[in-house]
Amino acid sequence: MDVKSAVSSSPDAYASCIKASRNGPVGTLTLDNLPKHNAMSFDMWQDLPLRLRELDEDPEIRVIVLQGAGEKAFASGSDISQFGERRNTPEGVALYNGTVERAVAALATVRKPTIARIRGYCFGGGVGMALHCDLRYATPDATFCIPAGKVGVGYNETWLQRLAWLVGPANAKEIMLTARRYKADEALRIGLINDIADDAQVEQTLQTIAGLAPLTHLASKLAIDTATAVSERGREACQQAIRACFASKDYIEGRDAFTQKRTPRFTGT
Repeated sequence: MDVKSAVSSSPDAYASCIKASRNGPVGTLTLDNLPKHNAMSFDMWQDLPLRLRELDEDPEIRVIVLQGAGEKAFASGSDISQFGERRNTPEGVALYNGTVERAVAALATVRKPTIARIRGYCFGGGVGMALHCDLRYATPDATFCIPAGKVGVGYNETWLQRLAWLVGPANAKEIMLTARRYKADEALRIGLINDIADDAQVEQTLQTIAGLAPLTHLASKLAIDTATAVSERGREACQQAIRACFASKDYIEGRDAFTQKRTPRFTGT
């Protein structure tokens, strides 16, 4: 979710996008929505699978980096200012959620190693994207949060299963039930990130990965991902609970409270 301080006074003046670049064997995707701390617009979610596929199919690329533009944020989540327009009907919710789920699933199925390079804010959908990268490295100023409970939205169950695999069920529940912010050292302690690293350390890791055997990387990714594949058991119940969130009065209240910069008043209906 986007942070309140990220809302621009003229949000339409900046064209959000995903920028692709190549530097030898390293391909980089940069999430660029600076006025909103790189909050993901609908168009950005829609574009992410295409950009990933371009780098994944490039025979010269050995490792893919996902990062945010500027120094203040990796991604502050989805652009909540679009929710009133895009998530205000069951059909709109289904289209929006399906687009986001496809984008994040594309990260999970990239054949090449993926690294989330995290600076500053990593909130909501930003955490969701980072979870689906193979490795996560953060700067000391990185801050992590999944504020779903503050807005009244339901999170994709496969994302939360992946979160639980990384940090354990108790920590995953604390992240979701408190919606609090975690500093980089806390994120490292619970296993949300691999390490706190500066640019030089990340660059060294990228070069190390790029210099090793690509087929071994692919075989390793497939084996590990298969071992931690999402079970179909209980998915319909989870999805029904998520749909109930978006159909609730609390969702409208949370969305309006965020826009109006006030504390929401939830009723559980």
